[in-house]
Amino acid sequence: MVRLGWVRSPQSIEVRFGTSRAGAVDVALYTTASVDAVVPDHPEVDWERLRAVERGRRSPFASLRPAPAPS
Repeated sequence: MVRLGWVRSPQSIEVRFGTSRAGAVDVALYTTASVDAVVPDHPEVDWERLRAVERGRRSPFASLRPAPAPS
């Protein structure tokens, strides 16, 4: 959904693991409102089919392409 531009992260935080700076990663944070809005904003997606994908199977999202950026 991020790749498709359906949700955006308004901020990220640095999470450290281990004892060195090399063990730090940025983690994107999303608002619940932006995540909750995805389903009603995209009725073209067969959400039931998506929820039924078995573990280890390719997601139907994999075949979707991002919309072109506005000119």
